[in-house]
Amino acid sequence: MAGKNHLPYFKIRNKQAYTALYRFLCRKFRPSFKKKLPWHYLILQDPRFYLKFIRQKSKTHPYFLRLDICKFFPSVSHSVLLSEIRLNYQRLAEKAISRRFKKALKTDLPDFLKLSPLINKGLPLGSPLSHILAGIYLLKIDLSLPVPFLRFADDYLLFCKSNKQAEELLKNIILPKLDFLDLSVNGQKLSSGKFNRDRVNFLGFEFYAGYFRIMQEKIENFKRKIVKITHLTKNKPTKAVIKQLNNQILGFGHYYKLASAKKEFRELDSFIRMRLRRYIARNKDCKNKEGNLLLTNSTLEKAGLKSLLIIKEKYAQKKRHIYRKKEEKRRKNGIPNKNIFQFESNEIEFKYRQKLISNQLEKLTSLTKKLERKIVNLEKLLANKFK
Repeated sequence: MAGKNHLPYFKIRNKQAYTALYRFLCRKFRPSFKKKLPWHYLILQDPRFYLKFIRQKSKTHPYFLRLDICKFFPSVSHSVLLSEIRLNYQRLAEKAISRRFKKALKTDLPDFLKLSPLINKGLPLGSPLSHILAGIYLLKIDLSLPVPFLRFADDYLLFCKSNKQAEELLKNIILPKLDFLDLSVNGQKLSSGKFNRDRVNFLGFEFYAGYFRIMQEKIENFKRKIVKITHLTKNKPTKAVIKQLNNQILGFGHYYKLASAKKEFRELDSFIRMRLRRYIARNKDCKNKEGNLLLTNSTLEKAGLKSLLIIKEKYAQKKRHIYRKKEEKRRKNGIPNKNIFQFESNEIEFKYRQKLISNQLEKLTSLTKKLERKIVNLEKLLANKFK
């Protein structure tokens, strides 16, 4: 049943009941997606791909168009959705519809859509079946765009050659298609500009001047979750609180470790430790009466608290290890080294020692030259005296 508190967005309780239908639609649509739309979010969901795609395409397409659909999931029309599923399958797969597919369109999908509290509208949040249905619903726009683009659910990022091209795409393609699908653009999130001049927000990352950072809104949301877990009115033991904190730290850290956020991770780590020390020291039901001076970073780490900065550093070390493998392949194939800073530690130490030895030799040679000059001068003085 749908939850009335989530209107116009709603959730369903029994998520496993429609997993078979989700897998069936994936088998039908994903092979054709891989051929015609290989960068679609139903095929590739790794954030590393999106960041790499933005960095590459921003060089060839310097302008962008960023848009979001207003209340997308509650606004999905059921009749339009069923017709779009049929048309898009025939358009992409170029095959006749099977009996199993007809049964899904007539009985299975309508039964799922009836869970919506809205009349003939709406998709529930959190269901994998809604995830793929949302991807199919906007295929009319995806297949008609002549420029590279990224999409996740209802978030679009288009790469354009000029600002005029972005305006033409919005007026001639996107808005008419959205009117046909009974949807509208969210005016507050609509933006356009140039990559090297304006900031672009996509999937929680902020792209500016060639670097990816974490959106300030996502950092504030993460802090609110930490405050909620470590609130003094909670009567949970310290181990349970640390476990909840670790769940938030691991999720946030592994997602945003791709961004240039070493400073932000260090500040968030100190914020988490401060909140945990406050909870342990001032919680009335906690028997531990240790002060903040005894609750050092090492003691909290021994208690099991994870660190965002350690997640970032481990990822950076792993990335360097990948680069070393690439460097070894280049050396074997005889390809010249492009990056000076990808030498191994032994080679760096050897070169540093060579520099020290060469500097010492230069000093010794300069001293010997000075001594030779002094000896020559003394010999001249002695020769003049004896004359």
